[in-house]
Amino acid sequence: MMNVRQLQEYLNKSKAVFELKEHDEPLKNAKDAVNYFDAELVAAVYVIHTERGLAAMIVNAERDKMDTESINYVLGYKVKGMADPKLVRQATGYDAGFMPLIGHGLPILFDKGLTIHDYIYGSTGDPRYTVKLRPEDVIRLSEMLAFIE
Repeated sequence: MMNVRQLQEYLNKSKAVFELKEHDEPLKNAKDAVNYFDAELVAAVYVIHTERGLAAMIVNAERDKMDTESINYVLGYKVKGMADPKLVRQATGYDAGFMPLIGHGLPILFDKGLTIHDYIYGSTGDPRYTVKLRPEDVIRLSEMLAFIE
């Protein structure tokens, strides 16, 4: 688990193009971020439980459901559903509602629709900060499983 300073150091060292945004009021979830940033640019990170373990699903925050059949097809194995928050905390050190875009240590499924943007906004793991980051940097700095529609 990285704090915001460690995340900033990691992103600098990795030559990522990013900005950290501090908030006066903590954001409770990605839906709150839509009040501050363009909804098309806000990415939510959900942790799913699959036959092969946990994975982070990075999708547009406005997405309200998971197409399990489509994800099963892309992965070639089954998604059991959303991961238990206690298991998420144990595996990553982060609370399920505050999963950062990067640095959680889980392989990712990435929403193909987010790749058309120059940058996206997402959690840093700290509700007082949001990171503005290029989608290609999120992908480059993560273990990529697959793109999802």
